[in-house]
Amino acid sequence: MPSPPEEATQPKTDSGSGQTSERDTNQQPPPPPPQSQPPPPQPQPQTYPPVMGFPGYNQPPPYPNYPNAPYNHHQQYAYAQAPPASYYGAPYPPGHQNPVYQRPAPSGFFRGILTGLIVLVVLLCISTTITWLVLRPQVPVFSVNNFSVSNFNVTGPVFSAQWTANLTVENPNTKLRGYFDRIQGFIYHQNAIAEDESLSMAFFQPVYVKTKESVSIGETFTAGEKAQPKLPSWVGEEMKKERDTGTVSFDLRMAVWVTFKTDGWSARERGLKVFCGKLKVAFEGASGNGAVLLPKPLPCVVYV
Repeated sequence: MPSPPEEATQPKTDSGSGQTSERDTNQQPPPPPPQSQPPPPQPQPQTYPPVMGFPGYNQPPPYPNYPNAPYNHHQQYAYAQAPPASYYGAPYPPGHQNPVYQRPAPSGFFRGILTGLIVLVVLLCISTTITWLVLRPQVPVFSVNNFSVSNFNVTGPVFSAQWTANLTVENPNTKLRGYFDRIQGFIYHQNAIAEDESLSMAFFQPVYVKTKESVSIGETFTAGEKAQPKLPSWVGEEMKKERDTGTVSFDLRMAVWVTFKTDGWSARERGLKVFCGKLKVAFEGASGNGAVLLPKPLPCVVYV
């Protein structure tokens, strides 16, 4: 059977209604009208509970109501503002450093004292130099003329000996007289060094020596007495060994205090140290007597 034509089978659509549908689908609905926002709530006044027991305080205190202003961190308050620039003083000009504190110059009084001290020191140096050039002070000369030992005994329980020293003191100065107020002598063994290792001690008589003259002095030293120092054991052993060979060496040391004077001028007291060494005593056989063979005076060393 023949099929019906397409126009007859398909339903007909209204052209007018088709145009309306297309227009309706392409257009957006209008936005709704804006709704008005309600105003922000106003802060309510703060109320305080009434204070019980005190009449007249049932109402809250009349504190003002400050509006809650938005926080502004850029806002500056009066107490946070820096003080005016004049408070700190005028700034230093560029290129200049801060002024350094300078100590004030000494007054004229202190300058005068300092100048006077300098002048006094200079005058003292000049006077000392002139005095030295005029007087030409020289150190006295000491020499040993004779040195002997008697009753020398190192084998017994107590060490005993007796030394006799004769010396010459010469004053080489031409204008200064020497006053030797105190002369203290010490006898040592040749190998002894320390001060507490002396064998005996004695004082010479004070002497006065004129210019370009010499004076002889002498003294006897005794060991084994209570006032004398105790003999160190090692010193006794050394002297015993030397005594077996027939000779023992000693040293004579002296501490001298001298004052030089002239007409109208006097120097202060000076201390001298005199060292007379290499005093080799030769004993006579087994006896305890011996002496130093000195064909001529033995000079001593003087330390100022």
